[in-house]
Amino acid sequence: MRARATVAVGLSLVVTGLAGCEVRRRTSTPPPPAHAAASPDDDDAHLAWAADEPWFVVVRKSCRTLDVYRHGVRVESFPAVFGLGGSGKKLYEGDLRTPTGLYMIVDSRRHPRWDRFLLLDYPNLQDLHQYWLAMEAGRIPRRGDRYAGIGGAVGIHGTDRPDANRRGEDWTFGCISLSNPDIEELADTVPVGTLVLIEE
Repeated sequence: MRARATVAVGLSLVVTGLAGCEVRRRTSTPPPPAHAAASPDDDDAHLAWAADEPWFVVVRKSCRTLDVYRHGVRVESFPAVFGLGGSGKKLYEGDLRTPTGLYMIVDSRRHPRWDRFLLLDYPNLQDLHQYWLAMEAGRIPRRGDRYAGIGGAVGIHGTDRPDANRRGEDWTFGCISLSNPDIEELADTVPVGTLVLIEE
C-alpha cells in the first residue's frame, strides 16, 4: 500500500498544490468508485491516484485543513492547526514545526489531555536522511556536547485549547490539532494503517 501511495506523492504535490483551500463538511459517504487513472483534472475533492486506497488523509498546512478521502473521493474536511514553529520542514526535536511528507497512522488511542491521539510514524527514512544532511550542514543546534535529537511522538490529536483552535492559532509542538468533535469523528473513521500526506 505504501509503495502505491509513494509513487503517487510526486503527482499529488503538483495536483493538490494547485487545489483551492476550502473546508467542506461531509454530506454522505460515497461508494467506492471504479479504478481511475491519474488525471490532470484532479482537484482537492477527487484524487484519482488514491482511488485504490480505502482511506487516505491529506493535510494541507497552507490551507489549514485535514481532508479525508475514501477511494480518492473527499468525504470530509476539518480545520486544523499546527506547530508553533511555522512553515518549513521539521528537522529536529524542539524546532516546533509540523513535519511534511508521507506518513502512516501507527496507533490510535484515548488521550487524557487531547481526547484522541493518532500517532504517525515520524521520523521515517526521509526524515532521518534530512536530519543527517542538516547536521552535516550545521543546521542542527547543539545542546551541551550533543546535537538536538530528531524527535518523535508526532500525531494528530484533539485540543485542550478550543478557543485557539477556533481562531486558527498554531499552538502545538509539532502535531496536528483538530477540535475534539472533529478528532472523535476522524479517529472513528480512519483505521490504523491509513496513509497521511502532509503538505506545506
